[in-house]
Amino acid sequence: MKSILLPAYLLNRLQNAESLLPKIHCSSDPENLHHYRVSLRRARSLMKVYLKESRDFEEALKSLLKSTNELREMDVLVLGIDSVRYPLLLSDLAQYRNDLYQKQWNGEIVHSHQNTLHRLIAELDTLQYVLSDEALVEIGLNQYEKAIASKKELNRKSSAKKIHKVRIRCKLARYTLEFIDDSGLQEVGKQIKKCKKILNHFGKIQDTANQLALLKDFCKSHSSSECEALYKERKKAFKKLKESL
Repeated sequence: MKSILLPAYLLNRLQNAESLLPKIHCSSDPENLHHYRVSLRRARSLMKVYLKESRDFEEALKSLLKSTNELREMDVLVLGIDSVRYPLLLSDLAQYRNDLYQKQWNGEIVHSHQNTLHRLIAELDTLQYVLSDEALVEIGLNQYEKAIASKKELNRKSSAKKIHKVRIRCKLARYTLEFIDDSGLQEVGKQIKKCKKILNHFGKIQDTANQLALLKDFCKSHSSSECEALYKERKKAFKKLKESL
């Protein structure tokens, strides 16, 4: 029998994202944008794993996420800076962040996100799939096994491209397993915990890599001893994180 749990879960995630839109602005808690993106990623991950033929739907979610990438990366950078050690740099970055929000999260863009989410929610009923509850679990567990196997292939010499690919596999596995667990299909808490542990390390690597790229560009236009010092600090941290893969 075709499962009714998948469309219900997708609807919940999209509605949650929709409810967060009015709460996202330059003065709001950065967690609002983070949770918005997580809801979109959860929905997109399930589309990629279970509904591969619904390419347009998945691409629409990808577009929404892509348009907020730089905002989230800047939030993470600003939140991670020591205000005592880098007061001037933090002030400059905070202003840059506010300007970025004005440019990349204005009323027109927010309205575009709202329209896209409304459309996707309306289109959920048109998605074609024949997966049973049992099939959802089987596919999810296979996704997890593939992710763990690919993680074991990594070492400190692995390229950034390969690390990113494995990270995406682990994210897909985590969100799929959380859907299975939250929907009461099967208890997979241990597997979720393992995925979270792996992704926590991957997340630090990715965040640091993003910060290095942002700082490199920012230091060119806002050259200062504080900017150079933080860049060197993050570069050392990045090297250490890769060595511990």
